Amino acid sequence: KLKSAPAREMIEQAVERLNLQAQRAGIHIDIAVAPDCPDALADPSRLEQVLVNILHNAIKYTAHDGNIQISARRQAEHILFSVQDNGAGIPEKDLSRIFERFYKTDRARSGSGTGLGLAISKHLVEAHGGKIWAESVEGQGSTFFFTVPIA
Repeated sequence: KLKSAPAREMIEQAVERLNLQAQRAGIHIDIAVAPDCPDALADPSRLEQVLVNILHNAIKYTAHDGNIQISARRQAEHILFSVQDNGAGIPEKDLSRIFERFYKTDRARSGSGTGLGLAISKHLVEAHGGKIWAESVEGQGSTFFFTVPIA
């Protein structure tokens, strides 16, 4: 079911699905796809789901007037996607566990959510032969990265 899929299209679809939520939260989403970014070898609907899951979290943990940037660029034989926000960030003690099923950071426990979005994202990215990880500084925001092979 994998096919050649343009990174920009998948990103734009994900942003479109969450645009209203972002607007309500007063959050600006910027898309930055490298002009020479090749197509991904992907199941586009599955990768859109990954982008939606990560973007949804970014919106949830970013304050009003915040910014989120979604980007894609070639990195060797992969495409590197990233979703960067200037939100609450993730405590260092939680960072290695956020992709576990049902794991929630203390800040997330009070909120809604199943604790499955990132676990599902990890499963989908790995099914594409890619990797997913996050970098974060508490109070300064987070960046989620994932790679998928180029077509």
